[in-house]
Amino acid sequence: MKQLKLSLVVLTLLCFTASEAQVGSYFSKFRPGKKWSVGLQISPTFLNGDLDDPKLGLSGGAHLKYSISQTFGLKLSGSIGQLKAVSDENYEVNNNFQDFSFVGVYTLGNISFLRPLRKVQLYTFFGLGAIRSNAEGGFTESENARAFYAEFGNQAKFITGIDASGNETSNVNDIEDVRAEYQGTDIIIPFGFGLKRNFGERLDVGVEYKLNMLRDDYIDAFSVPVHANRSFDYYTMIGIQASLKIGSKGEKNHYDWLNPLETIYADLDSLKEITNKLKTLLEDADGDGVNDFTDSEADSECDKVWPNGKAMDSDGDGVNDCKDLQPFSISTEVDENGVTLDTDGDGVPNGIDEEPNTAADALVNVRGQAVEMGNACCDCDKVTLPTVMFDNSSSKISPSSYGVLYTIAEKMKSCPGLNVSAIGYTASKSGEQLAYKRVNSIVDHLEANYGIERSRISTGYASGSDVDYSTRRIDFNQSSK
Repeated sequence: MKQLKLSLVVLTLLCFTASEAQVGSYFSKFRPGKKWSVGLQISPTFLNGDLDDPKLGLSGGAHLKYSISQTFGLKLSGSIGQLKAVSDENYEVNNNFQDFSFVGVYTLGNISFLRPLRKVQLYTFFGLGAIRSNAEGGFTESENARAFYAEFGNQAKFITGIDASGNETSNVNDIEDVRAEYQGTDIIIPFGFGLKRNFGERLDVGVEYKLNMLRDDYIDAFSVPVHANRSFDYYTMIGIQASLKIGSKGEKNHYDWLNPLETIYADLDSLKEITNKLKTLLEDADGDGVNDFTDSEADSECDKVWPNGKAMDSDGDGVNDCKDLQPFSISTEVDENGVTLDTDGDGVPNGIDEEPNTAADALVNVRGQAVEMGNACCDCDKVTLPTVMFDNSSSKISPSSYGVLYTIAEKMKSCPGLNVSAIGYTASKSGEQLAYKRVNSIVDHLEANYGIERSRISTGYASGSDVDYSTRRIDFNQSSK
């Protein structure tokens, strides 16, 4: 049996998948149903206590029901009315009561998956409640009153002897009546069954039998301590009810009148919506490796992105890394391709160039300041030498640096006692080798082309916090060597 159920579930899911490919949102036509209903009832009442003959009473009230499913709901109801009864000894009682109850309702007429719903349903209920009683009783015959008081006057609860003048008395010979009064609240256990008929989208009409059981013997104000006396009372109500079905806009039918299979359809439709949402966790429309669900830029054209899908801009110059020709530029003053601007063409970016308008043929230091070589050919005490720049990741001297090296060589020839230091720069351990190659390529160039002795040039490199703005430069400084 278990295998059969599992097979049916699998078959249902397969059919759902196939139908989805063919008919789209098939199950969406099953709209959610109304779950609330509110109504009124009028009920004849019958008191079944210690008295022999219950008399017809009447009550009216209201109810509110919430349907958890097509077969089960919760119902709150209350009523106000009268309970009446009379004994063979002409003792009569009238109880003006108010009660309320909270019950679970099980609809017997809505449990089939294989047939259409009928217009009439049978239901049963069980729950808990309370009754507030205001009961008064008395005898219509004085002989019966005296006989009752003589036998039970000192034992029966709630009774008082009344004489001909209407005053209380305990003298049996003076008694004309025995009055009983009871006011109090008691727990009731309501249960019963009902039958209702559907009248369109709004109205239900039905009949309900309700038995309210008490755990005491007081609502008839007649509690006599004899073996024949009942240990508890109860009262019954046969109510005619009308209920108005209420719900949100778009909810055409009520849950009580929906076949349970339709709820399964609605649940499958919900699963389809969840599945569609889950698909977004796997989709990546822009192909950047970040799914659309978490991608803050789902239409980005760049595949170099942060974990939230936002395009990376490593140097913060406003040009994403996919378009940035210098993704690690040292200045934020760049063109549309991310290349640092150098207005005067001195090799120092505008963002850190302290003299951004130097002449085209001027020699500058690392700050972009012009270095005046001019007639200071023989001033060998205070020497300022220009900086040599290399291309990214290259140790080959670019043609634009030949003039700078010529100037350095001429100065060293003019000052035979001048020794210099050539310092390369690196921002990481792996860049030390590149800085070393750049320095040595300059020393080789000066020696091969201008005959500058290698011993006059000391080499080295700096890293970490000593790097001011670029690892592509080689600085020359006067050395005491």
